[in-house]
Amino acid sequence: MTTPTKDLDKDSIISQYWPQISRAATGYENRTALSDELAQEMALSIWRSLDGFSEQCSLNTYVYRVIHNTAIDHIRRHSRISEDQLDDTTVCERDSPESHTLQAQRQQQLLIAIHKLPLSLRQVMLLKLEDLNNVEIGDVLGISDSNVGIRLHRAKEQLANLLARMK
Repeated sequence: MTTPTKDLDKDSIISQYWPQISRAATGYENRTALSDELAQEMALSIWRSLDGFSEQCSLNTYVYRVIHNTAIDHIRRHSRISEDQLDDTTVCERDSPESHTLQAQRQQQLLIAIHKLPLSLRQVMLLKLEDLNNVEIGDVLGISDSNVGIRLHRAKEQLANLLARMK
């Protein structure tokens, strides 16, 4: 049973989706300060847009659509700095305390590799990592589920190549 839009508690929705917002921001922006700014921007966009939620799709799909549209706008605004100028070590600094295990290092390598993917492939991979199925990813991005499958396949191939070169 869906909740009528007027009864939505915006603050609880933001709290519920904050982990996904934070991960998406980190997935789109590898500079810590801008990642934090993007997460706040995403949360604000969701909060503002909930009044217009008409239940034509699930709340989950709607929230992810807002998150990813906000990320695209962010990338367009901040695209003056080329990805070649970005320092990959900023991503590593976030999760590299001495106590972290090999798993944390692998997660960082994966995140660095994801940042190197073209935007269209990065989008589907980030949504897949959020455990959305191909139909939901297609709804969020406005593409067919078969196109999602193609992009996921390409993203996985490119990630495998990038990760192999990192070893």
